[in-house]
Amino acid sequence: MLIKSHRHTAADLRLWDELLELDRLHAQDAGYKMRKELTLENIRNFIAKDRPYYVALSWGKDSVVLAHMFHTLGAQCVYAYMINELREPEGNKAVRDVFLDCHKINYSEMRYTYEHADKTFFGRDKKHVKWLRIREDLQRKYGVHVTGVRADESAQRKMRFLHFGLETKNSFAPFARFNCQDVFAYLYEHDLPVHPNYAMLGGGRWDKYRLRVAAVGHCEGDGMGRREWEREYYGDILNR
Repeated sequence: MLIKSHRHTAADLRLWDELLELDRLHAQDAGYKMRKELTLENIRNFIAKDRPYYVALSWGKDSVVLAHMFHTLGAQCVYAYMINELREPEGNKAVRDVFLDCHKINYSEMRYTYEHADKTFFGRDKKHVKWLRIREDLQRKYGVHVTGVRADESAQRKMRFLHFGLETKNSFAPFARFNCQDVFAYLYEHDLPVHPNYAMLGGGRWDKYRLRVAAVGHCEGDGMGRREWEREYYGDILNR
């Protein structure tokens, strides 16, 4: 269920409707069904350990699927969202509202403002200083950090799974084998809210599998055309 936005063009929406057919077909694929059941089984096993934990949300595609899986399996935990108030795409709250209307979860929000995010987010050692502090606060309060990162996102994240597996002392990441196409198929299969960013396709110039819902104008992940895509669709926020 795509959340519509005034930023979409007619060409974007036509292309989105065509791409939905790929999601429908993928949802019928035996490989997808196998990877989905394996992922659900990994989550069941994690829940059964009865460790304190929270599910981290961004309201992008991965975290919506993650939240739905945990909720469907009856998880008793906090679902936490960190709001960047100055640079948040409008679609984040729209996805949140639709999801929470349909799924009664123990939801928590942490609000923060990066007035000069590009200058202060990273430390001299390139570590994500402010994000790490926020996550440490959440872990002290709620326990293990559950994340929707996927192994197919990058070579670095693939190495993370190879080195640490699904679970560490402080984190759990069940999407080792669940890939990007699987995520969109799951969203289609369960009629879950889909962030409008994924349909901001420039009439076909942008790949929905590479679009993100991160804070607009952020220095993290500004490669592979993201800066140009943001200028095209979120120029008003960048100018502000």
